[in-house]
Amino acid sequence: MNEFPARRPHLVERAVEAMQGFDLLSPSPSPSPPPGPVAQTPPPKPPQPAPPDERVAPEAAAAPADSTPASISLDTLTRAGLATIPGGARSRISEEIGVVQHQIVRTMLAAEPGDSRSHLILITSARPDEGKTFNALNIAVSMAVSSAMPVVLVDADGKSHGSLGDLLGQVEAPGLRTLAADPALHPRRMLVPTAVPGLLFLPYGAPVPGGPEVPPSAAMAAALQRLATAMPHHAVIVDTSPCLSTSDTSSLAPIAGQVVMVVQAERTQRNEVEAALDIVEACPTLQLLLNRVRITANDTFGAYGEYGASPAA
Repeated sequence: MNEFPARRPHLVERAVEAMQGFDLLSPSPSPSPPPGPVAQTPPPKPPQPAPPDERVAPEAAAAPADSTPASISLDTLTRAGLATIPGGARSRISEEIGVVQHQIVRTMLAAEPGDSRSHLILITSARPDEGKTFNALNIAVSMAVSSAMPVVLVDADGKSHGSLGDLLGQVEAPGLRTLAADPALHPRRMLVPTAVPGLLFLPYGAPVPGGPEVPPSAAMAAALQRLATAMPHHAVIVDTSPCLSTSDTSSLAPIAGQVVMVVQAERTQRNEVEAALDIVEACPTLQLLLNRVRITANDTFGAYGEYGASPAA
């Protein structure tokens, strides 16, 4: 009698087994991480002239030829959820974010040579309010600060309140929707500089006059592919909508090299995570990021030397 092959364990099952049965099904939520300290705003970066053959977005056509978008200050980034100040004291959360971004970089470097998807990473979740936007911002800053590679952080969520574009004051700026509406535009002209060296931001952007409120999924995917092609030495970190809220992330998964699924501990149901992973299974690499875990002193980073240690009594 022929024997059927054993069923391959689902990614969630393997994650639960690795965490020794950690319960993802508890209904009680954990509090959000506290906001980081506010730093003084450094001076903006000097303007960078664009190549002469690049077109300017319609909203910027009346601006002087040598003008560039105002830099996003460190103060604004901090108020948006940046947990640690670049160059400041190290903390538990900065070390944990560092581990996450190192894993992302290793996966990028392990990709097949010539794989154009390798440096495009989607950050998503199964449902809203699991911390994906917080993690996308902090992973992008950590990666840029560590000099692993420069980063383009993209707001592809599209919600009016609480998105990266809203938090960073770029709701009315031209952005991803503009690129999706006009394939002839060069993506570099839409990028907004930030006070963090090596970090650029692409907002979701204001609606295009005469265009749809939400661009077609194929146009959004094509715009992100053009961005990744135009910035081949940058990691492109894309904050997308929750998988079980819209179909946008499903349409973007095939063009991405990695999907990082943020899961809020003790809140998100296992069947929700499995359904979300099934939606993005077209991406070759799926990773789970367990967020807001209640931890004990011996299963996290502790003080060492000058890294936040208190003097002995």
